[in-house]
Amino acid sequence: MFLKKNDGEQSVDEYIIRKATSRDAKGIIECMQSVMDEKQYLIGEFYMFTERGEQERIRNPDDLTLVSENNGTIVGVLTLQRGLHKKNRHTVNLGIAIKSGHRHLGIGTRLIQEAQKECRKRGIEKINLEVFSTNLAAISAYTKLGFRIEGSRKGQFIIDGKYVDDVLMTYYTRDQEP
Repeated sequence: MFLKKNDGEQSVDEYIIRKATSRDAKGIIECMQSVMDEKQYLIGEFYMFTERGEQERIRNPDDLTLVSENNGTIVGVLTLQRGLHKKNRHTVNLGIAIKSGHRHLGIGTRLIQEAQKECRKRGIEKINLEVFSTNLAAISAYTKLGFRIEGSRKGQFIIDGKYVDDVLMTYYTRDQEP
């Protein structure tokens, strides 16, 4: 899949959205660390996987990693991690990160739409995510994609000396909630 970004009238950049391969591990780590360095969108401040660990995670058949690539550089990452237990195998947890300079171009929307399609194919019924209450643009985007707020954990984080809630959102791949 391709997304096109118009930079005025100078150029058109292509954004390719695809499933990650083990060769993408280094680029995924660099993308994730770049977003973590901003200290406002992700919980962690240091990416926990080594390149080898990331390659193993990508190979896990229960999980899915999608990437957005622009001119050979990974600028967006979406992960789906399936529930580990029999009681929650019908669910996944979604994580997403888009590098600065590539946001608000529809990359996140396309990544999530592809993830939703893949979940339906795999029989996954429920996609969960968590987002900082201060990330209003993301909450709005998730809502437009069919996610609903299930709840929140008040004061779950302290960011720049201020308490921030953890907003829990869910998307059902079936026509009806249970």
